[in-house]
Amino acid sequence: MKRLFLIMFTLTLLLAGCQSNDKESSPSENNPTEIVEGSSVLSLKQKYGSESNKAIMPMYNVAQDEEFKFKFKADLKNSRIQASDIISVHTDIKALKASKVYAISEINDNNVSIEPLGSGVLSSDSLNNTHQSSWGGAPIYYIRLNYDPDAEKLTLLNQPIIIPFTVKSELPVPNLRYEIDKDRRLKLVWDKVEGATEYKIYERSDLTSFDTNKPVTGAEDAFNNSLPLDLAVTTETSFNDFLRDGKGGLGTYNELITTHQNHGIRGEYYVTALGGGKESNFSKGVPTAPLASQLPTALKEQLYREKLKNIDVLPQKTTVEYNDGSLARETIVYDTANVEISEFNETNIPFHVKGTALKSYVRVENITQEDLDRLNNQTVAESSNGLVEPKNDTPYVPAPDVPTIINNHDTPASEAETEPAVEAPSTESTTDTGTSEDKTDSASTEAGDESPDPASEIEEDNLVDEQKSNTQQNVEQGNQETVPEPATGDAMINADSALEEVLAKNMVAAQDKISLKAFPEAQNFTTLSDVVLKVMYQNPLILGVEGFEYNYGTLTLSIHYNESADVIQKKQSEIIAKANEVVASIIKDGMKDDEKRKAIYDYLNDNAKYDDAALENAEQNNFKNVDAQFNDSFTTYGILVKGVGVCASYASVYKLLSDLSGLESIVVTGASSGVPHAWNKVKIGNEWFHVDATNNLTNSGIPYFLYNANDETAASQKTIADKDYWLDAELALFNGESDANDYYVQNDLEVASISEYKTKAESELKNGENRVILRFASPVDSDELMTAAGEALAAVDEALLNTAQLATLGSYAILEPNPDQK
Repeated sequence: MKRLFLIMFTLTLLLAGCQSNDKESSPSENNPTEIVEGSSVLSLKQKYGSESNKAIMPMYNVAQDEEFKFKFKADLKNSRIQASDIISVHTDIKALKASKVYAISEINDNNVSIEPLGSGVLSSDSLNNTHQSSWGGAPIYYIRLNYDPDAEKLTLLNQPIIIPFTVKSELPVPNLRYEIDKDRRLKLVWDKVEGATEYKIYERSDLTSFDTNKPVTGAEDAFNNSLPLDLAVTTETSFNDFLRDGKGGLGTYNELITTHQNHGIRGEYYVTALGGGKESNFSKGVPTAPLASQLPTALKEQLYREKLKNIDVLPQKTTVEYNDGSLARETIVYDTANVEISEFNETNIPFHVKGTALKSYVRVENITQEDLDRLNNQTVAESSNGLVEPKNDTPYVPAPDVPTIINNHDTPASEAETEPAVEAPSTESTTDTGTSEDKTDSASTEAGDESPDPASEIEEDNLVDEQKSNTQQNVEQGNQETVPEPATGDAMINADSALEEVLAKNMVAAQDKISLKAFPEAQNFTTLSDVVLKVMYQNPLILGVEGFEYNYGTLTLSIHYNESADVIQKKQSEIIAKANEVVASIIKDGMKDDEKRKAIYDYLNDNAKYDDAALENAEQNNFKNVDAQFNDSFTTYGILVKGVGVCASYASVYKLLSDLSGLESIVVTGASSGVPHAWNKVKIGNEWFHVDATNNLTNSGIPYFLYNANDETAASQKTIADKDYWLDAELALFNGESDANDYYVQNDLEVASISEYKTKAESELKNGENRVILRFASPVDSDELMTAAGEALAAVDEALLNTAQLATLGSYAILEPNPDQK
């Protein structure tokens, strides 16, 4: 039998740049075309049956020992309801039982009050030293009110009223986020804080486990069972030295070997600002357990200890451990540029693991310059790593000088938009420090007012009643505002609530400023970020969004676009015309839904291709932005009109064509093999299944890579959804478990073992197939796969061993006996 030699190469998913363009956010210079005024906000609330929903605006920068009092019209004295059943304080916006914090709640006449008990949650070092009752150092808290305070009889609300509040911080709270670089190394980053000279990094982790990264209880569990520990102090605005050894999470053996990266990462991290003897409250936490499957940690094989005969037996993959303790076979890339052939018959050939900072070397006895040239020309695609997404410049926590009560109802929206957040007017019972400790005369009015503010008639120490009155006036004014009617019409708008429709119509119309006066429930980072991202991803006609930010003082959301409104409107018209043309050509009368879905997928495979130039440009710009010439590749316009684009464009077009064809689909975002990605889910029966239109035959070399695949199969290909594409509380609605609709299952192209692979591959080759693509149901060893493929080829024709190529992508194996005969 001839010596088996297969050229093993690895295909790469087309992932990077898959989400919307992320240029540096700056105020838009748009000159919007004339907008047709449409429905009022109130009429949209009536459309969704939410006009009577009760809400109270958030309260910012309250005192650490703030007591909240709610007046009830109902008789509470004779009620058997406990105060703790009426009101509670939580650290998570869902305000479930597990997130409740220790507090004292009382009923006094017809008032219900709640105040902190103990040192609070998530306390910093400086807060612990005060020895006073406090809410703690958490970024945001949420009051949950279960009963209607305005009802004559004690009435349980269908939905509790959730009121966010923040506790005044001595310094502004750092706006913490994370980055994963091209080597998949994690770094904490934050913006410079005015008045801060240093920053303290805190860690909360499971102290019982040092080997793997286990989740710790977070805001949803009131940060229980794990205290924040002082990890490090830095003057920089980034941090990755998780072992505090000065190596940035890297473990090096010598200059040729890096055995570890992301070393020491576990649990959840926070940052506080230090300056002038003061310390800020905690930043938003960065939990690392959800990221653990994306973070390579260690080389598990010491390949340099073995001496190999020649390059024909060089390993193609090596085992890498991830931060969650899982193992994966990763591709080796040999670095031959500076290799010198040793005269002592043993040459060291260095390598790195693709898409990581891990590196080592192998020792080879017999090697020639021809061998090195051959290795240098190995066919290995580099990882498409990096994140390009809309930039959210909204502070997670408002600055300390933002007023507790944002009274914006006396200021026209057009004026409010130009005011900085810290100058937004407050009601007269709250000073500009934002705390309720320094209340001014409740009878005073704003300069120039001819009549007293209704809120001024409220007793000066009742912050809640003041905010209720303020909320009512803002909502009444906001309800009368009109929503632009985009030229595309209502039929092209995807929304499930009045808030979503207001956002969608404004963003489709490329409006820079969106008033949120009418929506108190959205005037906080968590809710607003959730709904803005959902609206952006699920509306294919929203184009060119670079970033967004919410102004707490003016109750205004700003959207930054990379093109003017008239250019966007022109492109939208082209998109709609082309989409209607495509649907008319591929969707035929009498088609079943399965046939429609496949027709859309096949159209994208046959009529579009991945924009490699856009990807290269994004890589050159470190995935922070792309040049203007590539903007379209990140939107619906790229794939549909120009025929080129990245995964965000593919997913958006699939969604649009599905909408027009009467199919239920959504855009999904997340990561695939640790790289940011966008794809779709489609509804079949009562379940939702994955469809990845980007990684089709044209782009990846694999037909129907993920087509009607369930969640388990997607996960096996390391395609994991995040929480950005939909409202967090509703993500469970999109689960999919059945594999009956999976393309590879339906077509008998999935194998359970190496022996089954050999049998099926041999059969396909004997039937004349020049490309055999099969998927393994579970991970397979690359060396075993190569051996089985070689035996299948030899059973057909041993000569094929000299020409065949074997490629892998996830658990897919692509065998081409004669790759030049395509």
